[in-house]
Amino acid sequence: MAKKAILMAGGFGTRLGALTKHGICKVMLPVYDRPMIWYPLNTLVKGGITNIRIALNGRNPQLIMDFLQDGSAHGCQISYTYHAEVFDSPVQHFMCSENWIAGEDVVVMLGDSFFRFPIDFGKEAAPHIWTMPLNGMDDPSKYGQVQVQGNRVTHLVEKQKTQFSNLIQTGCWDFPDDVFDRARQLATTSQTLQFGDLSQEYVKEGRMTHTSMPPESYLDLGTPTSLYAATVIIARERGIAMLAKK
Repeated sequence: MAKKAILMAGGFGTRLGALTKHGICKVMLPVYDRPMIWYPLNTLVKGGITNIRIALNGRNPQLIMDFLQDGSAHGCQISYTYHAEVFDSPVQHFMCSENWIAGEDVVVMLGDSFFRFPIDFGKEAAPHIWTMPLNGMDDPSKYGQVQVQGNRVTHLVEKQKTQFSNLIQTGCWDFPDDVFDRARQLATTSQTLQFGDLSQEYVKEGRMTHTSMPPESYLDLGTPTSLYAATVIIARERGIAMLAKK
């Protein structure tokens, strides 16, 4: 079972348009009363993972480090990996933490992930993903789409423009200890390797399992619409009335 997690906090945030156009770090944008990155971090900590590495790039990393510091205020131990340039592939940045993982299973979570329900990271064995019925809640082309038989994933396609499944992949993976070897092999043929490509290897072997979460459990916060939606969700859950036009 994974004892460590890598929280991916790099990327350009291009889907957020003017909000990130001038170098503002996406994961420090507010979602109601907290920076975006607090939400996936809190999901990891509540799920039992308290040894967390934050993958940073040149987009104002100091803001993130000033907020999270060593993690003690958030109930965890945080370290950082930093690269000034944004990699073409998030997996390239992930691979920089191989020595830190030290041959263990590892959870990877995207920094723009918003989970409304808890995840128990000690419950399932790697390789494992968390899925959710989309049910028209969001644009299906933003997500990996999944087909399953029981708890086994049989088909996974990343960000397909046409919808072939109502079941989507959330922004979290639990990878086994051979993931870095696989990443190196795949990197010889792809400069834009994604976590979905790594997942495909385990799907092909019949090893990838999943946990299906309830509808509306998860949002990808990488667009203005989903940022607003998450803020509304949080306000409603706290019983706070939102301002509305008259």
